[in-house]
Amino acid sequence: MRSTLLIDAGRNQAAGCRWVILDSEGRSAGTVRSGTAKEAAAEAAGLRVVALAPGIDCLLTQVHIPGQNRQKLLRAAPYALEEQFSEDVEDLHFALGPVLPGGDHPVAVVAIQRMNALLEVFTEAGLEVHQLVPDLLAIPCPADSICVVMDGNVALVRSGPYSGFAVDAENLGLILASQQEPDEGATRPVHITVTAGSTMPDLEALGPQVEVEHSSGSALEVLARGLSSPSIDLLQGAYSRAREWGKLWQPWRATAALLLAGLVLAHVVQGIDYVRLKQQQADLNSRIETVFKETFPATRRVVNPRVQMQQQLEQLQRQGGGTQFMTLLARSGDVLRSAGDVDITGASFRAGRLDLDLKLASLQKLDELKQTLAASGLNVEIQSATTDSDQRVKSRLRIHGGDA
Repeated sequence: MRSTLLIDAGRNQAAGCRWVILDSEGRSAGTVRSGTAKEAAAEAAGLRVVALAPGIDCLLTQVHIPGQNRQKLLRAAPYALEEQFSEDVEDLHFALGPVLPGGDHPVAVVAIQRMNALLEVFTEAGLEVHQLVPDLLAIPCPADSICVVMDGNVALVRSGPYSGFAVDAENLGLILASQQEPDEGATRPVHITVTAGSTMPDLEALGPQVEVEHSSGSALEVLARGLSSPSIDLLQGAYSRAREWGKLWQPWRATAALLLAGLVLAHVVQGIDYVRLKQQQADLNSRIETVFKETFPATRRVVNPRVQMQQQLEQLQRQGGGTQFMTLLARSGDVLRSAGDVDITGASFRAGRLDLDLKLASLQKLDELKQTLAASGLNVEIQSATTDSDQRVKSRLRIHGGDA
């Protein structure tokens, strides 16, 4: 469990805040500080922040609503309790506690205007509040007792696990006396803690069952000791942290959707490119194999045309024909390249002769090519010449060395 910063914005926001840091066991790890919410925020880094809502702004009550869906219960609570309020329930914020034996739910009610004002103090200070609880439910109190913490001239009263109220010191005795109706001859003990600088209430109407304790510390120190007791988090419904995250996420949903669509599209395009390149690779391999077979027709089994081509060339060089082949290829290649509009569709070399399969525009072009090759010192023979379906001439030339 993380350490906690417990902050009380106070009943009078102009008077500033009080805060204290608690260790992971809930014990005070320092003195109570006073100042602005921004000063408190400067000490909150890495800490869980719990804020106290003034009890004078909170009404604690109970409601019985059948059902187990918490969101539906939260929506139904205002209308189940609306007869208890003179205000319009649309102007009030309702927060539910855990279900009690018998099916009742404790409820904390705060005016929406007060909730907004309180949370605005923290938001402007840059303080992220993880939990907001009524200060009445942070009063440490034994079972079957009534516990009071005097904070200035206001008495904070906890009359049960989820019940309590705030009253001015002057009327505390009268209010408590009216609530202490004998139940089978027994009354609940009242424990009052009067903190430093607080008003001592008039307790004459209460009788001897009252125990008064004077504390030299702040009321916040007393409330810190009861922070782990049963409580109600006011950050529910419209104020829930999950909904706040939803509000922050909302403007980015369209951007995130576009980003996701872009990633999907990129993967689709990448997949299409992969398939296209695989097809191109297959076509290229097929063409390499075709050229290899035309160049070395004696080879019956083709496994890796590129490697086999290299092996055949090396064999030719070892046999002494490699140099002659390269010489013929170089000398005829220069002529063919300058001739233009000549396609070489195949080549083979055997017994010192280079056979080239060509496609040309016309028989005249073929004759000119032969004469040009002969003029370069090569012996040239036209082995065949036929006109193809596209009206181009398909021919085979045999070239062997002449005068170097």
